[in-house]
Amino acid sequence: MSSMGYIASKHINCMCVSARILLPQNVISWTIMKSITFVFILLLIPIVNGLDVQAQPQPNRNNTRQVGNMLQRLERSSSRFRSSLNVSLVQTSVDQTKPQNDISAFQHGFDLAIEHLRDQFTRRLAVPSDVESVLQKASPINSFISQNTLNPRVKKDWASVRTNLNTLASAYGVGWRWNQLVPMKVDSNGSFRLSQEQLTQLILQIEDGGDKFRLSLTDAFFRRPYDRTRSEGNMNDAVRGFKKATDQVRTHFDARQLVSEDVQRLLDQAQPLENFMRDNPLTDRATSDWSTLRTNLNLLANAYNISRVR
Repeated sequence: MSSMGYIASKHINCMCVSARILLPQNVISWTIMKSITFVFILLLIPIVNGLDVQAQPQPNRNNTRQVGNMLQRLERSSSRFRSSLNVSLVQTSVDQTKPQNDISAFQHGFDLAIEHLRDQFTRRLAVPSDVESVLQKASPINSFISQNTLNPRVKKDWASVRTNLNTLASAYGVGWRWNQLVPMKVDSNGSFRLSQEQLTQLILQIEDGGDKFRLSLTDAFFRRPYDRTRSEGNMNDAVRGFKKATDQVRTHFDARQLVSEDVQRLLDQAQPLENFMRDNPLTDRATSDWSTLRTNLNLLANAYNISRVR
């Protein structure tokens, strides 16, 4: 072999050796790079998850200062409404001898309910049923405003009261519909009476409300962890008892044999449900369904002069 051939052959051999030496180093470098990237991704995941958690809506909590401001706005708007209503009643001919037009009694009851709510709030004892009571007292006023021709200022002031009531109801998780059934006061003792048609509608609403609440409660138990052997079992027993009492009310009502003892039995079966819903944070749907059902139960209690669910 010539000297030039020998040199070329040796150079090629050196390149091959160099290639064999460099290949493992490249592989190692690539492996290290992948490891660093993987670690970086792992470190990034908690940050992304943290951002995602922060972006999710947090549970609603009654902030004392915010609720205090809501209550103050309600008191102010109610005072404006009372003044404009008194002026309008002087200018407008309204037969206040009719039970549905007894606006003075409605307004007095509404004012007392607000005062009671303020007192409970000041003592840090306010509960959803206190807000619900204010809404119930406001409902006959709302009917009066919609059924009588009053000046625009009264309607505007009442719309402001309703807005503040809706805000307060939302803060306490109270479900409310302004067109829902509310009985009218018929005597000075505060008892209420419903017509046969109104009772039919109310009992139907209680039946439908019970069905909706059972479904939303079942869904809540699937979504949130509970003691399956105790909490859920007790609630299932309470729901079955409530359904049985509701069916009995329906049977006796259809037979025109419904008495206060039947209604009392229904309310007794509802009380354990109220206690559980008050003490346990469930889904918004279950809370809303129970609030609506409780409102209708209390309307039935008022009609039969029985203590409300509390």
